[in-house]
Amino acid sequence: MLSPAPRILITRLSALGDTVLTLPVLCALRRAYPSAQIGWVAEPAASKVLADRNDLNFLFTVEKGWLTKPGEIRRLRRALSRHKFEIVLDAQGLTKSAAAGWLSGRKHQISFARGEARELAPTLAGIHITPKATYVAHRYLELLKPLGIENPQLEFQMPYDAVAHQAIAQRVPAIASGRYAVLNVGAGWYSKTWIPERFGEVAADLFMRDELRSVLLWGSETEHDYARQAAQAANLVAPGSVSVLPKLSIAEMKETIRHARLLISGDTGPLHFGVALDTPTISLFGVTKSEYYSPSQGIHRTVQNVYDPLSCRKRRKAGNEAMQAIQTEDVLAQVDILLNMRHSKAA
Repeated sequence: MLSPAPRILITRLSALGDTVLTLPVLCALRRAYPSAQIGWVAEPAASKVLADRNDLNFLFTVEKGWLTKPGEIRRLRRALSRHKFEIVLDAQGLTKSAAAGWLSGRKHQISFARGEARELAPTLAGIHITPKATYVAHRYLELLKPLGIENPQLEFQMPYDAVAHQAIAQRVPAIASGRYAVLNVGAGWYSKTWIPERFGEVAADLFMRDELRSVLLWGSETEHDYARQAAQAANLVAPGSVSVLPKLSIAEMKETIRHARLLISGDTGPLHFGVALDTPTISLFGVTKSEYYSPSQGIHRTVQNVYDPLSCRKRRKAGNEAMQAIQTEDVLAQVDILLNMRHSKAA
């Protein structure tokens, strides 16, 4: 199927966390085919995760909603067609990702079978994979089987950004100290958010028992409000135990998580950064199935007390009752396990 120096295109347009979880596909391709010419199509936010990678030859950035814009379609088709990609790996499995692969003029397109892939993605792919793994990053790697890549290792290889690390360390004393925990208080869906005051209780406990200060990570203005509520709850019990981070770039967020002793987060982008960066994580799950999105072993621990198997659309609109079922004590029990491990970051 492949030439000696294959030209391979990955289509994973969004979101941040899913882009991170697809990185092992890129790493495995580069390891198996060092001379390959590899491209990736992504929307602007996801492109920022990929911009500093030296194992990626081409990065094609498309506007969000590009498939409804004839000018963007023509621009992408011209950009892709000149590279004569032989293989497309559609890791997203949606119409927009499948169409981007189709526009390249590829010879072969690999995606998941219907049910795993949706909309027009199975129709536009000629080769379909029914994954057997549970953890989603391992499932993405199964797309490589038709290329002769069997059982590749799970690696992310996130490049260190010294400039971003220095920039945030100069602004936040806790980060400059190198001993802190990151508490990510928000999530893309309200149904994935934990109670801010409970984040505050965890932060106060980390400070009083382990002398570990916490920094609160947020994205939107709503999440900023959550962070302030969590900080108020923590500082009432243990003054000076927590600080709210400023608005961070993706590079600054990555380096903040990389150097943390611990990350506590719901099922959202920063959690997957933590796993990729080998930072000890405690992931909090409610409306999504934890075994799909968390490795839940070793330095990565998971708390899920309730799971309601809703459809994707219903999960987006649900309340956070499943997350409310997670008590502060459930999280602190996992904190004790992680901080007692012999791990360079958790020590």
